[in-house]
Amino acid sequence: MTDSVIEKPTSIIKVASDKLFPQLIVGLLIVIAGIAMIPNIIGLGVMLIIFYFVNSSIEVIRIHPKYSEVKLAIIRPRWLILDRSVESADVDGKNLLLKVNEEDKQVIRKIPLNPFTEDDQKSIIKYYQSHAKNNAKK
Repeated sequence: MTDSVIEKPTSIIKVASDKLFPQLIVGLLIVIAGIAMIPNIIGLGVMLIIFYFVNSSIEVIRIHPKYSEVKLAIIRPRWLILDRSVESADVDGKNLLLKVNEEDKQVIRKIPLNPFTEDDQKSIIKYYQSHAKNNAKK
């Protein structure tokens, strides 16, 4: 048996529910239209409704004391970003571009900011820019 400790995140950021709500409405409208007129599209409406619930449950960004985890979609892998590896964090339009040093290679990670609330967007940007600034001083 191992003595491993599971560390809980200090902060969890999910997709804003008001950004996903139109997807649910469209799904319901497609299901209703499918029942009334075209039964072939009922599956599409059900799929949109399922995606709404799946996307609303994803923890997109988990912030831990020494690293963060980013998972942009249910089928995409989770990125582990060490705080000490963040070299720069720049906002480019509606995306946050992170330059991260992974295994002695510089990798650019693009995090879309649209799915988050304004407050979450500001906290994400502030978090990564503060680590980039701290790492530039070293």
